[in-house]
Amino acid sequence: MKKTISIILRLVLAALGIGYIVFTLSWHDQVILPVGFTLPDGTVTQSESTFPVISQQDDDQLTLQAADDSQQFTITIPKDSVAVDQPRLKPGIVTTLRGANVKLLLLGMALILPVFPIQAARWWLLMRCRGMHVPFSRAMRLTMVGLFYNFCMPGMTGGDVVKAYYAAKGSGMRGVAVMSVIFDRATGLMGLIMLAGIAGLLMLWRGELDADTFALVRDVTVWIWAGFVCAAAGVLLYLSNHVRRVIRLDKLLSRLGPDHFLVKIDDAASAYRRHPGTIIAASLISMPVHLCQAMATTLAGWALGMGLAAGLMLTVLPVVFLAGSVPLSPPQGVGVMDYLVVKMLLPSSLADANQLVSMLIVMRLFLIGYALIGALTMLRGDIHLFPQTDDDSASEQKPDSA
Repeated sequence: MKKTISIILRLVLAALGIGYIVFTLSWHDQVILPVGFTLPDGTVTQSESTFPVISQQDDDQLTLQAADDSQQFTITIPKDSVAVDQPRLKPGIVTTLRGANVKLLLLGMALILPVFPIQAARWWLLMRCRGMHVPFSRAMRLTMVGLFYNFCMPGMTGGDVVKAYYAAKGSGMRGVAVMSVIFDRATGLMGLIMLAGIAGLLMLWRGELDADTFALVRDVTVWIWAGFVCAAAGVLLYLSNHVRRVIRLDKLLSRLGPDHFLVKIDDAASAYRRHPGTIIAASLISMPVHLCQAMATTLAGWALGMGLAAGLMLTVLPVVFLAGSVPLSPPQGVGVMDYLVVKMLLPSSLADANQLVSMLIVMRLFLIGYALIGALTMLRGDIHLFPQTDDDSASEQKPDSA
C-alpha cells in the first residue's frame, strides 16, 4: 500500500513538473511594447503589452508582423534591443535553443566529464577506510551505472539504490556497503552546501550588487549556512556517546538483535567516527564536483543569452540541485528545479523564463549523454563490486577497524 502511494505521489509530482514547464515556456516569438508606445493606428499603449510574432524579415533589423485579436501591424526593432523603454523581442523556446552558442555548449559538456571520476574516487575512499578494498575501476563502472539509473528513478539520487545493492551483494559486509553509499551521498550534499555558502559569502564581500540581487544572495547564504550548522550538529549529536546514552539509542538497538539490518547500519555509521580525515576529504572532494556541474550549467545559460554573473549562479544553482535531490522529486527534479530557478532568478531581468528552463534542459541533456555510457556499462554485465558465488547469502564479516 505504501509503495503504491509513493508511486502515485511521484507520478503526480512528475505531471505537475512537466505541466509547469509547458505553461512557463513561451513557445512562440513575441514582441514586448513599452508603456507609451504609439501603434501605427495612433493608439498609445497604457501598459507594457505583448504581441505574438507572425513573420520576421531582414537580418540586421527584425521586422516583425505582430497581431492581437483585432489588428495586424509591422514594426522594426533592433535585433539586440533590451532597453525597457523600447520595443524588444522575446524569443520563443525554439528560437532560444536555435540561437545557442555551440562553443559554450561544448565547453559545458566537457566540464561535466571530470564529475564522474571524482565521484567514484570519493566513494572509493569511503569504502577503503572501512575495509572494502575494491578496484577503482569497478567503483567507476558502478558510478556510471548509478548515473544511468538516476534517469529511471525519482530525484537525482535513484542511482544510489542501485549502487548500494550491487555494492552489498556478495560483499559479506552489507551494512558497511550500504552505509558507504549513504555517506557518499551525505558528503556530496555537504560539498554542495559549502560551495553555495562560500560563493554567497564571496558575492557579499565583493559587493557591487543591486538591491534585489543582494537580498537574494544574502537570504540564500544565511539559509545555506544555517542548514550546514544544523546538519553538522545533527551528525555530531548522533555520533556522541553521551547523547546516545541519554536517549538510550544503543539500548533500543540492542533489542533488535545483533543481526538486525538497522543494527548493522548503525555500527557501520558509528565506525566512521574513526575516520574523520576521510569524511573531511570526501566533503572537500565534492566541491569540485558541484563546481564543474554548476559552471557547466552556467555556460549553458550564457550560451542561451543569459547575462547572470557566475558568482550568483554558483550561489543559487547548488540550492536548485539540492531541491532536485529530494527522493520524492520527479526524475532529475523535472519541474521542481525549474520552478525554483525561475522563482529565484527571473526577477534579475538578466534572464527570461525560456532561458532559465532551457538552461536546465541543456544541463540534463549533458548528463543524459554521459548516462548512455552507464547504459553501455550495464549492458556489459558483471557490475557487482565483488565476485559473485552460487551462494550470495554469505554471513556478514566484521570489517577492518583501521
